[in-house]
Amino acid sequence: MPALPNPRHERYAQLIVEALNNGQPKPYSANHAYIAAGYTAKDPGKPGSAQAASSRLLYRVINRVRELQHIAAENAVETVEKVARELNEIQYEARTDKAHAAAVSAVLCKARVLGLEAPQKTEVGKPGDYSRTRSTSDVGRLLLQQVGYAEPTQAAIDAAFAANLQFIEQLQAIRDRELGDSLEH
Repeated sequence: MPALPNPRHERYAQLIVEALNNGQPKPYSANHAYIAAGYTAKDPGKPGSAQAASSRLLYRVINRVRELQHIAAENAVETVEKVARELNEIQYEARTDKAHAAAVSAVLCKARVLGLEAPQKTEVGKPGDYSRTRSTSDVGRLLLQQVGYAEPTQAAIDAAFAANLQFIEQLQAIRDRELGDSLEH
């Protein structure tokens, strides 16, 4: 369906969709869309005047509103192609501005999105050396490597980290008990 022939009707339909997409309550958005589209309420002083007129107009343009909502929903969907297109634009603009670091970053992001990047093997350090860990995943991976896991899954890493947290809590409880005992004596 093309744009509505009456420009104020079209503007009203667009404003309704915009307000709904922004999470505004329906009556509030309908009244404001009606006035923003260039209409005036017949009885501006009376409550509900703009609302009644807006409801009548909405009935006339509801199909266009639904179509605009459908278009907005399609545009909101992220696809690999869409992300790659956006990264191409960023890369082009970065090169034009001679912002080489930004251009390289865009290329690397595009490679990651398209699955062209080789998976990075994380070397987190020698068993028992936590100084190079940068995340909870690194800690979990190092814990599993200490017991012979070569390539642990993310689920195993998460479980190892959770078990480590429980172990630390147990050690803290022992420390607290011993501190309590030493204070009593």
